Amino acid sequence: MTAPEGIRPSPPAGRTVPCGARFRAAVLALAAARGIGVPMLVAAALLLVPEGAADPGGRDSDGDALLEVGETDAGDDRIRGALAAALALADPGARILPGEDVRKLEAAVETLGYRNKTLAHALQRLSFQPLDGRITQVRDAAQLFGFVNEWCFDEDQVRRRFRELAPVYHPDTGIVACRERMGQLIDARNLLVHHVRSVYGSGDWMARRGGPSA
Repeated sequence: MTAPEGIRPSPPAGRTVPCGARFRAAVLALAAARGIGVPMLVAAALLLVPEGAADPGGRDSDGDALLEVGETDAGDDRIRGALAAALALADPGARILPGEDVRKLEAAVETLGYRNKTLAHALQRLSFQPLDGRITQVRDAAQLFGFVNEWCFDEDQVRRRFRELAPVYHPDTGIVACRERMGQLIDARNLLVHHVRSVYGSGDWMARRGGPSA
């Protein structure tokens, strides 16, 4: 049986691969942008992408779909992985890593995550607990900053020490996040800076620091 004159018969649908709906839309968009069909995009991706590329799976946040990929003997996971890599390469800053390298990086990230948690627990055990109430005494503020006494530092040392301690206790980003401790660090910094500015030039300050009297 032949098709009516002027109407071309549709080519065979070929093979379909289950994939996520959003993934399918992205593949179709990439193929259209390159001016080729999906089967040609699949063939090129399979040639360029090494085996072991991460498989995005047969479903994503938009649901599941079927993608016509033409005739190929590659497995579904291999096709999806190659296409996912092709989509990544559409980003000029992207590059492909062999599957073994990806697994090594994942293992390294997992190890670093474990070490970070261990370090955070250790720092929490070693860190000082917040004092009761606000910091109002210069002696307490100096101790909080790790100074031997209230006469052994200047304003630059106070600010430098604050910059070292703040990232540790910041309530949003600190390794040992502690809102009370952060508040006391700010109180201590302000108190010590005021202390230095108030009495730095006095003979009492210079004598206690071991320098000549004013």
